[in-house]
Amino acid sequence: MNKHSKAVWQIIKSVLAALFGVQSQQQHQQDFQHSSPWLFIVIGGIVIVLLVSILIAIAHQAIAI
Repeated sequence: MNKHSKAVWQIIKSVLAALFGVQSQQQHQQDFQHSSPWLFIVIGGIVIVLLVSILIAIAHQAIAI
């Protein structure tokens, strides 16, 4: 795994931790010192779209049963 992909996985991990409210203040500050906020916004948007899509699919399956 190269340095860029490690950084992306770290951002995804941070976005998920923040989404579920388990990210420490120290990690939050460290993230924004080393990365652009735009990366977090873009990846956060993608994660939210995926989460909503999964929930919609689950709801459709529940209605179909």
